[in-house]
Amino acid sequence: MLTLALDVGGTAIKAALLDDTGRIVRRPPPVPSHSDGTRAQQAEAFRTAIAQAGDIQALGVAMPGPFDYAQGVFRATHKFAALRGESFAEVSGWHGAACFIHDANAFLLGELTSPALRNLSRVAAVTLGTGLGAAFAINGKLVTNADLTPADNVRLWNRPWKDGIAEDYLSTRALLGKYPAPDVLTIAQQAEQGDEHARQAFLDYGADLFALLRLWQTELHAEAIVLGGQIAKSRSLFGLPPKDLPLYPTTLGGDAPFIGLWQALR
Repeated sequence: MLTLALDVGGTAIKAALLDDTGRIVRRPPPVPSHSDGTRAQQAEAFRTAIAQAGDIQALGVAMPGPFDYAQGVFRATHKFAALRGESFAEVSGWHGAACFIHDANAFLLGELTSPALRNLSRVAAVTLGTGLGAAFAINGKLVTNADLTPADNVRLWNRPWKDGIAEDYLSTRALLGKYPAPDVLTIAQQAEQGDEHARQAFLDYGADLFALLRLWQTELHAEAIVLGGQIAKSRSLFGLPPKDLPLYPTTLGGDAPFIGLWQALR
């Protein structure tokens, strides 16, 4: 009896099959999501991601917002805009047991299974990538709004920061604005090879991140903040964090949303 977990991103839909103990037993290949494409392209992407999994019992989907997580309906006007107003069931053809979770919440749920965090009552997480995701849990229970997205005091992406909002300074766009390159990985490679301009771009990113997280941690009384997302893989380039900031590296990496989805389906 297998559960299929899907981690939906703007570029690809990543997948994992988990058995009834929560162990990942197979990783089907990622499917291009065509998040800016046509309805037909996007529907085919979801149908392919499900079909290649084979016989499954349940489905969990980690989805960026806005999305109706209770009803499984697309609400975004940027990514997957062609599907706005449609249900996941009609788009994907899957009508079995399913749950939908905000992608940052799914990441945190997975990380909460880590032995290092199990005895902590107030745990936060940030996902550093294209945007700035954030989640928070108290005694293992996610702190959300009525629409099942991270609560307003938990969100970071739209928090006022300097001359704009936090995501203006802590995103892929922010790094590429400081160091024009094909992608963030290229900037990281240049920084590791001693390029001072690239190194400074990451140091600036780290300085903003640590300052923002210090305020956030104080407000939430968080005992731990887990760092995840693609940009977090380059955290050694961020500079030294404040000693009293309780940062934890991800223990599950890209598998965290899959484990979190499995937990939510139990």
